[in-house]
Amino acid sequence: MPKIKYPYEFDPQKRKIAKEYRKDKLIFYLLGFLISLFTGTAILVSGLHLTIKSLIIGLPLQTQIYGLTMLLIFTLTGLPLAFYSTYIHDRRYNISRYSLSGWLADLLKGSLISYIISLIMITLLYFTIGAFSQWWIYASIFYIIFWAFLNYVYPFVIVPFMWKTEPYKDTSMKEKILKLCRTLGVTGVRKIVVIKESEKSVRPNAIFMGFGGSKSIGLFDTLLDSFTKDEVETVVGHELGHYASKDVLRGLVLDAVLVFPTLYVVDYLVRMLSPMFGISSISSLASLPLIGLVYGTIEFFLMPILNMHSRWRESEADKFALVHVKKPVAQISTEKRLADYSLSQLTVNPMVEFWFFTHPVTLKRIQTAEKWKGKLKIRK
Repeated sequence: MPKIKYPYEFDPQKRKIAKEYRKDKLIFYLLGFLISLFTGTAILVSGLHLTIKSLIIGLPLQTQIYGLTMLLIFTLTGLPLAFYSTYIHDRRYNISRYSLSGWLADLLKGSLISYIISLIMITLLYFTIGAFSQWWIYASIFYIIFWAFLNYVYPFVIVPFMWKTEPYKDTSMKEKILKLCRTLGVTGVRKIVVIKESEKSVRPNAIFMGFGGSKSIGLFDTLLDSFTKDEVETVVGHELGHYASKDVLRGLVLDAVLVFPTLYVVDYLVRMLSPMFGISSISSLASLPLIGLVYGTIEFFLMPILNMHSRWRESEADKFALVHVKKPVAQISTEKRLADYSLSQLTVNPMVEFWFFTHPVTLKRIQTAEKWKGKLKIRK
């Protein structure tokens, strides 16, 4: 393996193309949102939602069949954009390493997971609508419980289904990471796995997964192969910062705060708009595309709140790594290397950051590390 350059400095060529790449990605996201809105509106205006409902009358598992049909329609209408943006476009910029067969396999696996989760939620949704007049209260509770369950099973169900994994074999580095966990009060973490992202893309990452008995750390092989051990340690320190600050719980609380009023507004608007589209009541399966359309629109306008909270937590996790790992030069090097590998922009329009960014822009993260470098008086 060639020696990894350290500390890393920006690649001028990657800086030139990063702005164009990220602009395209934002356009793709907005197009995807508009395609979903158009598809939902077209279904309602054409009466397709009523036709499909009439075709499945008398069949068993009507809720699941109706839900699956809608999911397939939205998947097919969004497929051309998904193919271009995640396969053709990313290969053009040397981000993706997918073969066509590999991309299709992951599309099918990702869709399967998405369909299972969606059908469970649709089933619970119509159960609560049929059973309770104030259904949105109970649907919100089910949503929070299910979200927590998904976080618990993610490390040992979803990760091995979507990626090849193997145990982390660097015993000295593994012990160093686990010692850092113990020092920071992160108990119960015994498993560190390597996630084989290199077959799919060049994107490096590390994730702290699960909670309770499922706690584990996942290190992408793209991170381990292209970053120094000091840089990997700063990334792990950042992820441990999320755990030490109970960010999973914070996210759950924020979701709980927002989901109740969101579903209340969904209930109000769907009942008001249903007659326009021949929907007899919100409990009718024909209301599903309208519920999805209203919920998706509200979710889009809630993005700034959720992303502002996310950027704050990410910034705090950066500071946590600086304080506890104490390697600001490595952390600065990490941010620069991450930006080049992912073709991230150093700065963006403030409105774009406010609405769409879950992480602070790279330049802000580097500036934070530079300030802490002076405070810590450490050169590593």
